[in-house]
Parts: sequence; C-alpha cells; structure tokens
Amino acid sequence: MSVSGEVLDFGRPLEGIGDGRPQQRSHIGIDVGGTKMEGVLIDDAGGVIASDRRESLQGEEALSRELTAMTTRLREESEKRGLRLSGIGIGMPGRIDPHSGDVFHAVNLSIAGLRLRSGLEHSFPGIPVAVENDVNAAALGAWTVLSGGGADAAEASNLAFVNFGTGLACGIVQSGTVFHGVSGAAGEIGHLPIETHGFACKCGQSGCLETVASGSAVSRLWPVADGYPMPDMIRRSEEGDGHAEETLDMVVQAMSLAILTVALSFDPDRIVLGGGMMKTGEALLKRIVRNLQARESGSAFIASLHLSERLSLSPPGQAIGAIGAAAVSWQQTV
Repeated sequence: MSVSGEVLDFGRPLEGIGDGRPQQRSHIGIDVGGTKMEGVLIDDAGGVIASDRRESLQGEEALSRELTAMTTRLREESEKRGLRLSGIGIGMPGRIDPHSGDVFHAVNLSIAGLRLRSGLEHSFPGIPVAVENDVNAAALGAWTVLSGGGADAAEASNLAFVNFGTGLACGIVQSGTVFHGVSGAAGEIGHLPIETHGFACKCGQSGCLETVASGSAVSRLWPVADGYPMPDMIRRSEEGDGHAEETLDMVVQAMSLAILTVALSFDPDRIVLGGGMMKTGEALLKRIVRNLQARESGSAFIASLHLSERLSLSPPGQAIGAIGAAAVSWQQTV
C-alpha cells in the first residue's frame, strides 16, 4: 500500500543533458525501515532530484517485490532526465554479509534470510547493487550532509549515528568510511542485554536495550489510540501524570545508557540522534541531556567526556538513510 503518490520532490534542473557533454550519471538509494521505505535518485553532484516513499512490507517475497517496484520507478525518472543509472544502494535492517549482499535476521521485517543483492542484480542486469545495514547507511548519510561544508564539517570527521527507530542500533563513520567490525555487527548496541527490567527481545535474549529504548518498545509501554506515544507521554508527564513520568524516566535512562555505551566504545567527535523517536525533537533531547548531566554530576570521569556537547539531532528535512544508501553505491562505483 502506498504512503505517498507518485515520485515526489523534484529538485533543480540538471545542466549538460543533450548539449554534447558526457552523459551525467545517477544513483538510487533506498532506505528500508521497520515501517517505511524511502528512496532517492541523486546526480553526480550529490543533489537529490527525485524521491519516493512507501510502506515497508513484511517477509522476503513481499519486500523484494516492493523494492523492485520502487527501484523501477526511480530508474524511470533517471531515464526521463537523460541520466545513466550507475548504481543502486540499499540500506536494510539486520546483519549484512559484506561479500554476498545477503541479509540475515531482520526481525522487525520478518526476514530470516534474503539474497538481496543477487536478486536485484538479476532484476536490473548491468547495474551494480550495494547493500548496507540501514543504520550504517543513515550514519553515512548524516556524515555526507554534515561534512558538506560550513561549521559542522570539522565536527563530523568521526561520527556516530544512534538510531532510535523501530529498533535501536548505531552506525559509525570514520573519515567517510563505515566501520563494520569483523562480522558486520559493530554498532548493534540494541542487543546489549544490560537493561535492568529484563523484557524479552525478538533476538532471543532478555534485557536488551532495544526492549526499552526503541519506538516499538515505547509503543508497547505507552500505547495510544491516536498519534504518537512519545509526544503524548512527555505531555502527560509535564501535566503531572505519575505513570507517564515513571515510564518516560525508564525510557530516557535506557536511551542515555545507549549514548554512553557509544561514547565509551567509539569516542566519536559527534553523536547524531535520529530515528522515528527523535522526531519528537527538542522536548526529548532536553530529557536525554538532563539525564546525562545527572550521570556527570556523580562521576568526574563521565563529566570529562562532555557528552551533551557532542549531541545533535539528525539533520532536519533530509532523507539521510536513503542519501547514505546512494552514497554507499557511489563509493563502490567511483
């Protein structure tokens, strides 16, 4: 089922088409989240010239079908503009085999195993396909946007992107390169079993950070009939609802613990907070900073890390997951 209509958000006209100069290239990037898919078409200069957004479907067959359909739509836009499609990048939840492009254990999409790269290369012969973990792709997208110039560029050299989305994970970018670790599991902090309430996790463990510090967890802990649970919980807490304050404190404690884990594990220049939960914006960020400051007040060591000074929200109005997926494709084809 479509969330939006046809391809959206056409950008600036491209120069150099049909004037005798070499044909410009394009790249497709698609970000597959637990609830939505977002795709972009970018040109050689990195400008987003078209985008598309749909619901994420559950299961290998349904998701493969919708990915193929979205890629087809964006490829048609590339052809309409006289661009040569040079690569396709996909950001997917789960563990990605860096050699085969296969996807494993994308539990929030009901996918146990999917031969994604080979399937798309079969559907789009001659076009290279790159597959990256979705949070790693978002981290590269955030790095790409922030390192594009201006005051933020120097601070984005080594960047961690903490994704508080349907699940919880972190992507690490070091000087423009995603850090994967030996098995591709680097940054999977959502499955650290250190949360004291001991809720069962889909990964088979209990007490994972993701069972409290994620959008799916908040929906379970604070169900609402309409709207989004986090803004509702913050509003009710500010109105004096004790249960809302207790639940919010539990969630924020786990979120700040996730941030502390990233800081102590990777020590990045900047920690960017993104994902659906962080669309609540400054109201939630202030709660997180307050919790980190409380931790700092009891530990000179934690205070010396200056964590709150490294935090920022994901760049607003940017499809960083899809941009990052396209950047992965671009890096692998230049």
